Amino acid sequence: MRRQIASDSFRLTMFALIVLALCGYALPWIVVPSGSMTLNGHDLAEWASLVPTQRATSPPLLAPLLLRLQPLVLSLLLGSAAVGRRRMAMSAAAICLLAAAQMPPFEFVYDINNLNYRQQFGLAALSLIGGWCLIHRKSRRLSLMAVLFIAAAGLATSAFGLSMALGLYGAFELDAIAGAGIWVVGLSYAGLIASALREILSSRSTRL
Repeated sequence: MRRQIASDSFRLTMFALIVLALCGYALPWIVVPSGSMTLNGHDLAEWASLVPTQRATSPPLLAPLLLRLQPLVLSLLLGSAAVGRRRMAMSAAAICLLAAAQMPPFEFVYDINNLNYRQQFGLAALSLIGGWCLIHRKSRRLSLMAVLFIAAAGLATSAFGLSMALGLYGAFELDAIAGAGIWVVGLSYAGLIASALREILSSRSTRL
């Protein structure tokens, strides 16, 4: 009984941190004094995709890719957190919404070779497929390990993506600093990592 309560508390904590990370993605990631170039995670990825030098990175559009990975990471975390019919249904709906939000504009149909559109479409498809696959996983241990590694990947890619974006701002001589959004996202990922680690260690001690 006590173990069940602890597990339910862990799931609720996970969902709360995922929602917090989504809010953080919508908050400013980069702040400039003028305000016109203060952008959230999504808009920052769109702006970075327009910088010509990003076409020459390996892989192409690396900065937008790292920034756009966050909705994919959150979709996978939603799938990993879903236990029980109600939460599975809620996670499935949220994953579908996140995938739809990542889709490129309708012009993609007529410009399928556009690298920017293809990147958006690929990430949207991965969010949908990966999230749904994790919803239907069976192993609780697999779920905990997935949360641990996915959140760690989110923390690393968000930090590296912001670093690259700050470099692009510097190239345009824009005096920019990290905004509140990246801190909220980073702390959310850190909380998910800590929660997953604690749950894994608790499970091992219970078995012993």
